Amino acid sequence: MPTSIYYKTLNQLTNQQLGSAHSSKLLLYSVDFEEFSSLQNAGDLDAAGKMLSGIAIQLENAGADCIVMCANTVHLFADSIRQRIKIPLLHSAEETAKEIVKQKINKVALLGTKFTMEHPFFKDRLSQLGIDTIIPDETDKDYIHASIFNELTKGIFKDETKNKYIEIIDKLKSCGAEGVVFGSAEFSILLGPTDCSIPIFDTIAIHSKAAVDFALSK
Repeated sequence: MPTSIYYKTLNQLTNQQLGSAHSSKLLLYSVDFEEFSSLQNAGDLDAAGKMLSGIAIQLENAGADCIVMCANTVHLFADSIRQRIKIPLLHSAEETAKEIVKQKINKVALLGTKFTMEHPFFKDRLSQLGIDTIIPDETDKDYIHASIFNELTKGIFKDETKNKYIEIIDKLKSCGAEGVVFGSAEFSILLGPTDCSIPIFDTIAIHSKAAVDFALSK
């Protein structure tokens, strides 16, 4: 589902800027998520990183001007991929951090898979621009992670899940969060801006806009 959301968003944003019947020019490599997640869950991060780096090289050789990875979790490997390619890799967290700074927000809650919430690859990018990040407690992290894979990625969106997310976000707000980062593509389907008591930073929308801006500046 994340890839389809990116694809739709990239085309919509391109058409908004160029008008008429324009759409985005892109090379798409669809990764078998089971292959990737099996390596990740087994702790074989070297093999997962090599697989993604190899794909990036293939896209570069096919004529891509930049690399956009259509999920936040895979940005765990962004630094190693950058070392192996000559074209830019547009980093989701870096683009999100820029947008948070524009909104003059200093502390955000981060929601996503446990990999995104727990590993430093996303939080460190925010920290580099002076943004503090807080994440849910262990129980809420487990709930969010399970709901992503058992419901949201399968196109299942329940009111009870939506209400639980709102409860978690309100809890993080009480801990000082001034905004919430949606680190999974499906969150923006489950929740809208009016559902949250603090501003939403949708990484998919932000990342896609950065990619379109880059492409149209070429």
